[in-house]
Amino acid sequence: MHIRRLLHALAATAALLGGAGAMAAPYATTYTGTVANSGIPAEVPDGAVFTLTLVFDNGGTTAASQSWTIGQLTCGFWRWNSVAVALDMGGGVARGTGTTTTHAAGALTGVFSDVNTNGPLAVADYGVSGLPVAPGDSIGWNADGGPLVFGLMMGGGGGSFNDGSGTLAGGIEMAASRWSAPQPFTGACDASAMPPPSPPAPATAVPTLGPWGALLLAALLGLEAPRRRV
Repeated sequence: MHIRRLLHALAATAALLGGAGAMAAPYATTYTGTVANSGIPAEVPDGAVFTLTLVFDNGGTTAASQSWTIGQLTCGFWRWNSVAVALDMGGGVARGTGTTTTHAAGALTGVFSDVNTNGPLAVADYGVSGLPVAPGDSIGWNADGGPLVFGLMMGGGGGSFNDGSGTLAGGIEMAASRWSAPQPFTGACDASAMPPPSPPAPATAVPTLGPWGALLLAALLGLEAPRRRV
């Protein structure tokens, strides 16, 4: 009888472990830069910290040992001060070259060589918060290592800004070391969405049971339970 209870407990625990499969989720990586040579100082002052977050989805359930192509980009977020600008990059809007890749621990080993919108797009194509834009205005941006990373065309005026944080001549550096490790992203592609949380600080390692250790422990507990009730 003890053997039979042990087998039942093992089967039940295996079913629980097998049924807890992860669901596919988009992932996001973020670049942090500093506004420089701004031609639109009222809206984007020099020295302001900006971020560009790229969201991508290849149908995977983990950030480890992955590869994402330009066609798998789903959203691009720009943020600085109280401003947020979001662009839905599905349906062929995303243009560029290269792939974003990670190693077995989930850290970046490569990032896209070039991501852009193939020229300015109407403000109506974006989700915008904190910018005084009008229906006839447009926005364009490039992440390719070259200057003029973000441009805002407003009523016949406007301008652009560069990134002053890196070693390049004003462009966003397309190097894995300048982008955050991909984090799960659960939100809409609009200006109200929050960026993914930063990775938690490393904690002191605590020994844990592997799947088979947990399986055996659950089985033993199931075996002992009837004895305690006697």
